[in-house]
Amino acid sequence: MLEGESILCFAPDPWSDIWRNRHHLLTVFAERNRVLYVEPRTYWRETVQALLAGRFPWRDIWRERVTQVRSNLYVYHNLPYAPISGRFPLRELTAGLRRHSLRRQMRRLGMSQPILWLCRPEMSDLIGQWGEKLVLYHVVDEYSAYEGVADREAVRRREQELLQRADVVITTAPALYESKRPFNRHTYLVPNAVHYEAFAEVMRRDEPPPADMAGLPRPLIGYVGAVNAKLDLRYFSAIAEAYPRASVVIVGPLSVPAEDPELRRLRAMPNVHFLGQKPVELVPHYIKALDVCLLPYRLNEWTRNISSLKLYEYMACEKPVVASDVPAARQYAELVHIVGGPAEAVPAVAQALADHPEDIRRRQRQVAQENTWRRRAETISDIIAGALEEKRRRAT
Repeated sequence: MLEGESILCFAPDPWSDIWRNRHHLLTVFAERNRVLYVEPRTYWRETVQALLAGRFPWRDIWRERVTQVRSNLYVYHNLPYAPISGRFPLRELTAGLRRHSLRRQMRRLGMSQPILWLCRPEMSDLIGQWGEKLVLYHVVDEYSAYEGVADREAVRRREQELLQRADVVITTAPALYESKRPFNRHTYLVPNAVHYEAFAEVMRRDEPPPADMAGLPRPLIGYVGAVNAKLDLRYFSAIAEAYPRASVVIVGPLSVPAEDPELRRLRAMPNVHFLGQKPVELVPHYIKALDVCLLPYRLNEWTRNISSLKLYEYMACEKPVVASDVPAARQYAELVHIVGGPAEAVPAVAQALADHPEDIRRRQRQVAQENTWRRRAETISDIIAGALEEKRRRAT
């Protein structure tokens, strides 16, 4: 395992957001290295709007904040007084203030020559500012396929620049590996995983379901994870309509627009329950309480390139899974019920409720045991060590 290094990660989401692969990996790395997780840079218009709306106290505008969230793991909260601006000279001024502040915090934490961990195509401008010894680009999605992207070709061009400048590229899905490797020969496939020990510990306990699920009529059919544009909400409504005495449970932060017609339909259904985001340590409890777990992804370029973290977590709890026909599910076709759409999901749920054999449960458990975040961190450690050694050889 990598040891004694500094890791500077520029993240696209706050540390308090739903946990994604970077949260899990950096937590493992922090056991032997110092990690600074830099939250997303704010924008001028957003900051002004937040101040005027009272969502951000004026007294805190000049504060620099670094929070310790684990041993050796710190979160840097970006400066309210130095948001990103597109106009000269304010753009250069605020960028300089952000660099100065972050460098000061790095010195305070004893961080020098960090491994620079980047997560988005637009972060190529951060390379070369921190005295980094290595640049790692962690690709977890096909970002040009995100819903709402106005200029997909521009995103691809920016990503190609970052791919070519990075020392190491880590991809999470086979399709990502194939599309990124032509731009950087040091591209590797490291899929998502599960914190198996935490799930196994919960599965060993004899305890009631979480309080907000305890009174719901069974069976409990649900999904635990981010509720966003990659989900096909029609799966939930089809199942809720077909099983009016069951409870359809949706656990996770909601980022679907309130006016979305399918979301409005779900909210009107009496047996559909939105339970919101839960702390990462409670996620195993919610999955354990479900009778059938859903992976209701849309079929598009975005989901063709995902590695489903949820699938490993479902299998760690040995749950029957009904999934749409995406590559991430197809990889484990013998362990999940793969369906072609919401209509096919209805009989698949009935089959999953009726029979989930012990041999399938055992194989699910084995897959989860073999795909842990610690193993993934060890793999990435080996990749980083090899890249550092190659850089040292080239320098001598």
